[in-house]
Amino acid sequence: MEELQKNDVIETEVTSLGINGEGISHLDGKTIFVRGALPGERVRAKIILVKPTFDIAILEKIISPSPDRVIAPCPHFGKCGGCDIQHLCYDQQLVYKQENIAQTLQKIGKIDVPVRPVIASDKVLRYRNKVSFPVREGKEGVKIGLFAKGSHRVVETSDCLLQYEWNSTLIAVLKKFIAERSLTGYNEDTGKGDIRHLVVREVGEKIYITLVTNRKIDCAPLYKELSALYPDCALYQNVNRRRDNVILGDEWYLVGGEENTSVDEMSFSLHPAGFYQVNDYIREQMYALVTSLCDGSVAIEAYSGAGLLSARLAQKASHVYGIEINEQAHSAAQKLAKDNGISNFTPILGDVSKKLGAVLAKVRGENTFIVVDPPRTGLARDAAVMLGESEVNNIVYISCNPATLARDLAIITTYGYEVTLIQPYDMFPQTSNVESLVCLTRQTN
Repeated sequence: MEELQKNDVIETEVTSLGINGEGISHLDGKTIFVRGALPGERVRAKIILVKPTFDIAILEKIISPSPDRVIAPCPHFGKCGGCDIQHLCYDQQLVYKQENIAQTLQKIGKIDVPVRPVIASDKVLRYRNKVSFPVREGKEGVKIGLFAKGSHRVVETSDCLLQYEWNSTLIAVLKKFIAERSLTGYNEDTGKGDIRHLVVREVGEKIYITLVTNRKIDCAPLYKELSALYPDCALYQNVNRRRDNVILGDEWYLVGGEENTSVDEMSFSLHPAGFYQVNDYIREQMYALVTSLCDGSVAIEAYSGAGLLSARLAQKASHVYGIEINEQAHSAAQKLAKDNGISNFTPILGDVSKKLGAVLAKVRGENTFIVVDPPRTGLARDAAVMLGESEVNNIVYISCNPATLARDLAIITTYGYEVTLIQPYDMFPQTSNVESLVCLTRQTN
Protein backbone atom coordinates (compact mmCIF):
# COMPACT_ATOMS: atom_id res chain seq x y z
CA MET A 1 0.00 0.00 0.00
CA GLU A 2 1.21 3.49 -0.85
CA GLU A 3 2.23 5.91 1.90
CA LEU A 4 -0.79 7.68 3.36
CA GLN A 5 -1.19 11.34 2.52
CA LYS A 6 -3.04 14.19 4.20
CA ASN A 7 -6.82 14.05 3.52
CA ASP A 8 -6.71 10.34 2.69
CA VAL A 9 -9.69 8.42 4.12
CA ILE A 10 -9.07 5.02 5.68
CA GLU A 11 -10.96 2.21 7.39
CA THR A 12 -9.22 0.76 10.41
CA GLU A 13 -9.65 -1.23 13.62
CA VAL A 14 -8.96 0.64 16.88
CA THR A 15 -7.09 -1.43 19.45
CA SER A 16 -6.39 0.89 22.39
CA LEU A 17 -6.44 4.45 23.73
CA GLY A 18 -3.46 6.80 23.73
CA ILE A 19 -2.30 9.06 26.55
CA ASN A 20 -4.49 11.90 25.24
CA GLY A 21 -7.61 9.76 24.86
CA GLU A 22 -7.26 9.18 21.13
CA GLY A 23 -7.92 5.80 19.54
CA ILE A 24 -4.84 3.89 18.38
CA SER A 25 -4.80 1.72 15.27
CA HIS A 26 -2.09 0.22 13.09
CA LEU A 27 -2.09 0.15 9.31
CA ASP A 28 0.74 -1.32 7.23
CA GLY A 29 3.09 -1.10 10.18
CA LYS A 30 2.35 2.52 10.98
CA THR A 31 0.60 3.83 14.09
CA ILE A 32 -2.45 6.00 13.50
CA PHE A 33 -4.02 8.11 16.25
CA VAL A 34 -7.73 8.55 15.57
CA ARG A 35 -9.36 11.33 17.56
CA GLY A 36 -12.78 10.36 18.86
CA ALA A 37 -12.43 6.60 18.28
CA LEU A 38 -12.59 3.91 20.97
CA PRO A 39 -10.98 0.46 21.34
CA GLY A 40 -12.88 -2.32 19.61
CA GLU A 41 -14.37 -0.02 16.98
CA ARG A 42 -14.01 -0.18 13.24
CA VAL A 43 -14.03 3.34 11.92
CA ARG A 44 -13.63 5.47 8.85
CA ALA A 45 -11.18 8.29 9.48
CA LYS A 46 -9.53 11.15 7.61
CA ILE A 47 -5.78 11.72 7.84
CA ILE A 48 -5.01 15.29 8.98
CA LEU A 49 -1.30 15.03 9.80
CA VAL A 50 1.41 12.78 8.40
CA LYS A 51 4.62 12.11 10.33
CA PRO A 52 7.47 9.67 9.65
CA THR A 53 6.45 7.25 12.42
CA PHE A 54 2.76 8.00 12.96
CA ASP A 55 -0.28 9.73 11.48
CA ILE A 56 -3.13 11.64 13.10
CA ALA A 57 -6.68 11.23 11.85
CA ILE A 58 -10.14 12.49 12.76
CA LEU A 59 -13.17 10.27 13.01
CA GLU A 60 -15.58 10.46 10.07
CA LYS A 61 -17.83 7.43 10.64
CA ILE A 62 -18.20 4.64 13.20
CA ILE A 63 -18.73 1.43 11.25
CA SER A 64 -19.06 -0.76 14.34
CA PRO A 65 -19.32 1.01 17.71
CA SER A 66 -17.83 0.00 21.04
CA PRO A 67 -20.29 -1.11 23.75
CA ASP A 68 -18.48 1.38 26.00
CA ARG A 69 -19.39 4.35 23.80
CA VAL A 70 -21.90 6.84 25.24
CA ILE A 71 -23.46 10.00 23.88
CA ALA A 72 -21.39 12.94 25.07
CA PRO A 73 -23.64 15.32 27.06
CA CYS A 74 -21.83 18.47 25.90
CA PRO A 75 -22.68 19.86 22.45
CA HIS A 76 -19.13 21.22 22.17
CA PHE A 77 -17.41 17.88 22.76
CA GLY A 78 -14.85 17.24 20.04
CA LYS A 79 -14.67 20.95 19.23
CA CYS A 80 -13.18 22.54 22.33
CA GLY A 81 -10.10 21.19 24.11
CA GLY A 82 -11.66 20.82 27.55
CA CYS A 83 -12.65 17.13 27.36
CA ASP A 84 -11.25 14.23 25.35
CA ILE A 85 -13.01 11.07 26.63
CA GLN A 86 -16.56 12.26 27.28
CA HIS A 87 -17.72 9.62 24.77
CA LEU A 88 -16.40 6.79 26.97
CA CYS A 89 -18.57 5.40 29.79
CA TYR A 90 -17.32 6.39 33.20
CA ASP A 91 -16.39 2.92 34.47
CA GLN A 92 -14.10 2.47 31.49
CA GLN A 93 -12.63 5.94 31.93
CA LEU A 94 -11.34 4.73 35.30
CA VAL A 95 -9.95 1.50 33.82
CA TYR A 96 -8.23 3.45 31.05
CA LYS A 97 -6.56 5.79 33.53
CA GLN A 98 -5.36 2.93 35.72
CA GLU A 99 -3.83 1.18 32.71
CA ASN A 100 -2.32 4.41 31.40
CA ILE A 101 -0.47 5.01 34.69
CA ALA A 102 0.78 1.41 34.89
CA GLN A 103 2.05 1.40 31.30
CA THR A 104 3.69 4.84 31.58
CA LEU A 105 5.47 4.02 34.84
CA GLN A 106 6.75 0.74 33.42
CA LYS A 107 7.80 2.16 30.05
CA ILE A 108 9.51 5.35 31.22
CA GLY A 109 10.53 4.59 34.80
CA LYS A 110 10.79 0.78 34.73
CA ILE A 111 8.47 0.88 37.77
CA ASP A 112 6.65 -2.46 37.80
CA VAL A 113 4.36 -2.09 40.84
CA PRO A 114 0.62 -2.88 40.91
CA VAL A 115 -1.51 0.24 40.44
CA ARG A 116 -4.58 0.41 42.63
CA PRO A 117 -8.00 1.03 41.02
CA VAL A 118 -8.69 4.71 40.43
CA ILE A 119 -10.75 6.35 43.16
CA ALA A 120 -13.79 7.77 41.40
CA SER A 121 -15.02 11.32 41.64
CA ASP A 122 -18.37 11.84 43.33
CA LYS A 123 -19.41 13.93 40.30
CA VAL A 124 -18.57 13.25 36.67
CA LEU A 125 -19.90 16.66 35.58
CA ARG A 126 -19.98 20.01 37.43
CA TYR A 127 -16.97 18.98 39.52
CA ARG A 128 -14.47 21.74 38.67
CA ASN A 129 -14.18 24.64 41.10
CA LYS A 130 -12.02 26.64 38.68
CA VAL A 131 -12.25 27.83 35.07
CA SER A 132 -10.24 30.13 32.80
CA PHE A 133 -12.26 31.46 29.86
CA PRO A 134 -10.32 33.25 27.12
CA VAL A 135 -12.06 36.39 25.81
CA ARG A 136 -11.24 37.17 22.20
CA GLU A 137 -12.37 39.61 19.54
CA GLY A 138 -13.92 37.72 16.63
CA LYS A 139 -15.25 38.80 13.27
CA GLU A 140 -18.74 39.03 14.76
CA GLY A 141 -17.73 40.53 18.10
CA VAL A 142 -16.51 39.23 21.44
CA LYS A 143 -16.20 35.46 21.92
CA ILE A 144 -15.97 33.81 25.35
CA GLY A 145 -15.36 30.10 25.65
CA LEU A 146 -12.54 27.57 25.61
CA PHE A 147 -9.69 27.00 23.19
CA ALA A 148 -10.06 24.32 20.54
CA LYS A 149 -7.70 21.39 21.01
CA GLY A 150 -4.13 22.32 20.12
CA SER A 151 -4.99 25.87 19.05
CA HIS A 152 -5.82 29.36 20.26
CA ARG A 153 -9.11 29.47 18.42
CA VAL A 154 -11.93 30.12 20.88
CA VAL A 155 -14.90 27.76 20.78
CA GLU A 156 -17.70 29.94 22.11
CA THR A 157 -19.87 28.50 24.86
CA SER A 158 -22.59 29.72 27.18
CA ASP A 159 -22.03 26.89 29.66
CA CYS A 160 -19.19 24.41 30.33
CA LEU A 161 -20.58 21.22 31.87
CA LEU A 162 -17.39 20.49 33.81
CA GLN A 163 -17.70 23.73 35.77
CA TYR A 164 -19.97 24.69 38.61
CA GLU A 165 -23.30 26.14 37.49
CA TRP A 166 -22.20 29.73 38.06
CA ASN A 167 -20.01 29.65 34.96
CA SER A 168 -22.93 30.27 32.59
CA THR A 169 -24.23 33.20 34.65
CA LEU A 170 -20.80 34.81 34.81
CA ILE A 171 -20.31 34.52 31.05
CA ALA A 172 -23.63 36.30 30.49
CA VAL A 173 -22.81 39.04 33.01
CA LEU A 174 -19.41 39.67 31.45
CA LYS A 175 -20.85 39.84 27.93
CA LYS A 176 -23.38 42.42 29.15
CA PHE A 177 -20.63 44.44 30.86
CA ILE A 178 -18.51 44.41 27.70
CA ALA A 179 -21.40 45.44 25.45
CA GLU A 180 -22.66 48.25 27.70
CA ARG A 181 -19.19 49.84 27.90
CA SER A 182 -18.17 49.21 24.27
CA LEU A 183 -15.19 47.13 25.36
CA THR A 184 -13.44 44.63 23.12
CA GLY A 185 -11.95 41.19 23.44
CA TYR A 186 -8.23 40.62 23.14
CA ASN A 187 -6.56 40.07 19.76
CA GLU A 188 -3.42 37.94 20.08
CA ASP A 189 -2.10 38.99 16.67
CA THR A 190 -2.24 42.74 17.29
CA GLY A 191 -1.92 42.78 21.08
CA LYS A 192 -4.94 45.09 21.21
CA GLY A 193 -8.26 44.72 22.99
CA ASP A 194 -9.56 45.28 26.51
CA ILE A 195 -10.49 41.91 28.07
CA ARG A 196 -8.18 38.89 27.89
CA HIS A 197 -9.55 36.26 30.31
CA LEU A 198 -12.23 35.54 32.86
CA VAL A 199 -10.78 33.38 35.65
CA VAL A 200 -13.12 32.06 38.35
CA ARG A 201 -12.62 29.78 41.33
CA GLU A 202 -14.91 28.73 44.17
CA VAL A 203 -13.21 28.07 47.51
CA GLY A 204 -15.26 27.24 50.58
CA GLU A 205 -18.46 28.63 49.00
CA LYS A 206 -16.78 31.96 48.18
CA ILE A 207 -16.46 32.82 44.49
CA TYR A 208 -13.21 34.50 43.52
CA ILE A 209 -13.56 36.22 40.14
CA THR A 210 -10.62 37.68 38.23
CA LEU A 211 -11.01 39.82 35.12
CA VAL A 212 -7.74 39.82 33.18
CA THR A 213 -7.47 43.01 31.15
CA ASN A 214 -5.01 44.53 28.72
CA ARG A 215 -5.17 47.89 30.49
CA LYS A 216 -6.61 49.34 33.69
CA ILE A 217 -10.37 49.81 33.38
CA ASP A 218 -13.16 50.67 35.81
CA CYS A 219 -14.51 47.34 37.09
CA ALA A 220 -16.61 48.75 39.95
CA PRO A 221 -19.88 48.48 37.93
CA LEU A 222 -19.09 44.82 37.23
CA TYR A 223 -18.56 44.11 40.93
CA LYS A 224 -21.85 45.82 41.76
CA GLU A 225 -23.73 43.48 39.45
CA LEU A 226 -21.81 40.38 40.50
CA SER A 227 -22.21 41.01 44.24
CA ALA A 228 -25.98 41.39 43.75
CA LEU A 229 -26.01 37.85 42.32
CA TYR A 230 -23.32 36.38 44.61
CA PRO A 231 -23.05 38.37 47.85
CA ASP A 232 -20.06 36.32 49.02
CA CYS A 233 -17.82 37.00 46.05
CA ALA A 234 -14.57 38.86 45.51
CA LEU A 235 -13.63 40.56 42.25
CA TYR A 236 -10.03 41.15 41.23
CA GLN A 237 -8.66 42.95 38.20
CA ASN A 238 -5.40 41.61 36.84
CA VAL A 239 -3.69 43.80 34.24
CA ASN A 240 -1.57 41.78 31.82
CA ARG A 241 0.21 43.82 29.14
CA ARG A 242 2.47 40.97 28.03
CA ARG A 243 2.51 39.68 24.46
CA ASP A 244 2.60 35.96 25.25
CA ASN A 245 0.33 33.08 26.28
CA VAL A 246 0.67 33.55 30.06
CA ILE A 247 -2.82 34.21 31.45
CA LEU A 248 -2.01 36.35 34.48
CA GLY A 249 0.14 39.46 34.72
CA ASP A 250 1.85 40.96 37.77
CA GLU A 251 -0.50 43.92 38.35
CA TRP A 252 -3.34 43.13 40.79
CA TYR A 253 -6.29 45.12 42.16
CA LEU A 254 -8.98 43.95 44.58
CA VAL A 255 -12.08 45.65 43.16
CA GLY A 256 -14.48 44.51 45.87
CA GLY A 257 -15.28 41.77 48.37
CA GLU A 258 -13.45 40.03 51.21
CA GLU A 259 -10.53 37.68 50.61
CA ASN A 260 -11.13 35.30 53.52
CA THR A 261 -13.25 32.15 53.40
CA SER A 262 -13.39 28.90 55.38
CA VAL A 263 -12.03 25.50 54.32
CA ASP A 264 -11.61 22.38 56.50
CA GLU A 265 -12.93 24.39 59.47
CA MET A 266 -10.05 26.84 59.06
CA SER A 267 -9.99 30.49 58.05
CA PHE A 268 -8.41 30.51 54.61
CA SER A 269 -7.49 33.15 52.04
CA LEU A 270 -6.47 32.08 48.55
CA HIS A 271 -5.07 34.59 46.10
CA PRO A 272 -6.31 33.98 42.53
CA ALA A 273 -2.72 33.23 41.44
CA GLY A 274 -2.34 30.51 44.09
CA PHE A 275 -2.70 26.77 43.48
CA TYR A 276 -5.78 24.89 44.67
CA GLN A 277 -6.98 21.43 43.59
CA VAL A 278 -9.89 21.73 41.14
CA ASN A 279 -11.99 18.83 42.50
CA ASP A 280 -13.04 19.35 46.13
CA TYR A 281 -14.16 15.75 46.75
CA ILE A 282 -10.96 14.23 45.38
CA ARG A 283 -8.81 16.77 47.20
CA GLU A 284 -10.38 15.70 50.49
CA GLN A 285 -9.89 11.99 49.73
CA MET A 286 -6.28 12.52 48.76
CA TYR A 287 -5.35 14.83 51.63
CA ALA A 288 -6.95 12.44 54.11
CA LEU A 289 -4.70 9.62 52.88
CA VAL A 290 -1.58 11.82 52.96
CA THR A 291 -2.36 12.89 56.51
CA SER A 292 -2.90 9.30 57.62
CA LEU A 293 0.48 8.32 56.13
CA CYS A 294 2.34 11.05 57.99
CA ASP A 295 4.21 9.30 60.78
CA GLY A 296 7.20 11.63 61.05
CA SER A 297 7.89 14.01 63.90
CA VAL A 298 8.74 16.57 61.20
CA ALA A 299 6.94 17.00 57.88
CA ILE A 300 8.12 18.85 54.78
CA GLU A 301 5.71 19.78 52.01
CA ALA A 302 7.46 20.86 48.81
CA TYR A 303 5.37 22.91 46.35
CA SER A 304 3.03 23.64 49.27
CA GLY A 305 0.87 26.32 47.64
CA ALA A 306 -1.34 28.20 50.08
CA GLY A 307 -0.56 25.70 52.85
CA LEU A 308 -3.84 23.84 53.21
CA LEU A 309 -2.25 20.37 53.29
CA SER A 310 0.62 21.63 55.46
CA ALA A 311 -1.91 22.90 57.99
CA ARG A 312 -3.49 19.44 58.15
CA LEU A 313 -0.10 17.76 58.55
CA ALA A 314 0.59 20.15 61.44
CA GLN A 315 -2.14 18.33 63.38
CA LYS A 316 0.06 15.19 63.41
CA ALA A 317 3.67 16.34 63.09
CA SER A 318 5.58 18.31 65.71
CA HIS A 319 6.59 20.79 63.01
CA VAL A 320 5.83 21.33 59.30
CA TYR A 321 7.87 23.23 56.72
CA GLY A 322 6.12 24.30 53.52
CA ILE A 323 8.22 25.38 50.53
CA GLU A 324 6.51 27.46 47.82
CA ILE A 325 7.92 29.72 45.08
CA ASN A 326 4.72 31.69 44.34
CA GLU A 327 4.73 34.85 46.45
CA GLN A 328 0.94 35.19 46.66
CA ALA A 329 0.54 31.55 47.71
CA HIS A 330 3.32 31.94 50.27
CA SER A 331 1.61 35.01 51.76
CA ALA A 332 -1.66 33.05 51.92
CA ALA A 333 0.13 30.24 53.81
CA GLN A 334 1.56 32.73 56.31
CA LYS A 335 -1.90 34.20 56.83
CA LEU A 336 -3.40 30.72 57.22
CA ALA A 337 -0.95 29.86 59.98
CA LYS A 338 -1.47 33.19 61.76
CA ASP A 339 -5.27 33.32 61.50
CA ASN A 340 -5.68 29.76 62.76
CA GLY A 341 -3.01 29.84 65.46
CA ILE A 342 -0.90 27.12 63.82
CA SER A 343 2.42 27.76 65.51
CA ASN A 344 4.16 24.61 64.25
CA PHE A 345 3.90 25.48 60.53
CA THR A 346 6.71 27.46 58.89
CA PRO A 347 6.05 28.61 55.29
CA ILE A 348 9.25 29.16 53.29
CA LEU A 349 9.36 31.28 50.12
CA GLY A 350 11.59 30.00 47.35
CA ASP A 351 12.44 27.38 44.74
CA VAL A 352 12.32 23.82 46.07
CA SER A 353 15.66 23.06 44.42
CA LYS A 354 17.28 25.88 46.40
CA LYS A 355 15.43 25.61 49.72
CA LEU A 356 14.91 21.88 50.30
CA GLY A 357 18.56 21.17 51.10
CA ALA A 358 18.67 23.72 53.90
CA VAL A 359 15.45 22.39 55.45
CA LEU A 360 16.73 18.80 55.28
CA ALA A 361 19.97 19.86 56.96
CA LYS A 362 17.99 21.60 59.71
CA VAL A 363 15.91 18.50 60.52
CA ARG A 364 18.66 15.92 60.03
CA GLY A 365 18.35 13.18 62.63
CA GLU A 366 14.60 13.71 62.99
CA ASN A 367 11.99 11.20 61.83
CA THR A 368 11.00 13.17 58.72
CA PHE A 369 8.10 12.75 56.30
CA ILE A 370 8.21 14.50 52.89
CA VAL A 371 5.33 15.33 50.52
CA VAL A 372 5.97 16.74 47.05
CA ASP A 373 3.24 18.00 44.71
CA PRO A 374 5.05 19.60 41.75
CA PRO A 375 3.47 21.09 38.59
CA ARG A 376 2.98 18.99 35.42
CA THR A 377 6.64 19.47 34.50
CA GLY A 378 7.59 17.43 37.56
CA LEU A 379 10.70 17.83 39.68
CA ALA A 380 13.88 19.55 38.59
CA ARG A 381 16.56 16.86 38.37
CA ASP A 382 18.54 18.28 41.28
CA ALA A 383 15.39 18.25 43.44
CA ALA A 384 14.77 14.59 42.56
CA VAL A 385 18.39 13.74 43.45
CA MET A 386 18.06 15.69 46.71
CA LEU A 387 15.01 13.61 47.64
CA GLY A 388 16.86 10.40 46.83
CA GLU A 389 19.81 11.45 48.98
CA SER A 390 17.62 12.72 51.85
CA GLU A 391 17.57 9.37 53.70
CA VAL A 392 14.12 10.13 55.11
CA ASN A 393 12.01 7.05 55.70
CA ASN A 394 8.93 8.01 53.70
CA ILE A 395 8.21 10.22 50.68
CA VAL A 396 4.80 10.87 49.13
CA TYR A 397 4.79 12.13 45.55
CA ILE A 398 1.54 13.62 44.20
CA SER A 399 1.46 14.02 40.43
CA CYS A 400 -0.93 15.04 37.65
CA ASN A 401 1.41 13.80 34.90
CA PRO A 402 2.31 10.08 34.73
CA ALA A 403 5.22 10.73 32.34
CA THR A 404 7.13 13.17 34.56
CA LEU A 405 6.18 11.09 37.60
CA ALA A 406 7.79 8.03 35.99
CA ARG A 407 10.92 10.00 35.10
CA ASP A 408 11.31 11.32 38.65
CA LEU A 409 10.62 7.97 40.33
CA ALA A 410 13.32 6.38 38.19
CA ILE A 411 15.80 8.83 39.75
CA ILE A 412 14.60 8.58 43.36
CA THR A 413 14.47 4.78 43.41
CA THR A 414 18.15 4.53 42.45
CA TYR A 415 18.94 5.83 45.95
CA GLY A 416 17.46 2.90 47.83
CA TYR A 417 13.77 3.83 47.79
CA GLU A 418 11.04 1.37 46.89
CA VAL A 419 7.61 2.30 45.50
CA THR A 420 5.17 0.76 47.97
CA LEU A 421 1.85 2.31 46.90
CA ILE A 422 0.41 3.80 43.71
CA GLN A 423 -3.09 5.21 44.27
CA PRO A 424 -4.69 7.10 41.36
CA TYR A 425 -7.55 9.57 41.82
CA ASP A 426 -9.98 10.78 39.20
CA MET A 427 -9.41 14.48 39.75
CA PHE A 428 -10.46 15.21 36.14
CA PRO A 429 -13.45 13.15 34.90
CA GLN A 430 -14.20 13.28 31.14
CA THR A 431 -10.53 14.02 30.40
CA SER A 432 -7.49 11.82 29.92
CA ASN A 433 -5.76 13.49 32.88
CA VAL A 434 -5.34 11.65 36.17
CA GLU A 435 -3.88 12.40 39.60
CA SER A 436 -1.57 9.88 41.27
CA LEU A 437 -0.35 9.48 44.83
CA VAL A 438 2.82 7.42 45.17
CA CYS A 439 4.47 6.33 48.40
CA LEU A 440 8.19 5.64 48.52
CA THR A 441 9.82 3.86 51.47
CA ARG A 442 13.56 3.82 52.16
CA GLN A 443 15.03 0.34 52.26
CA THR A 444 17.43 -0.12 55.18
CA ASN A 445 19.04 -3.41 54.09
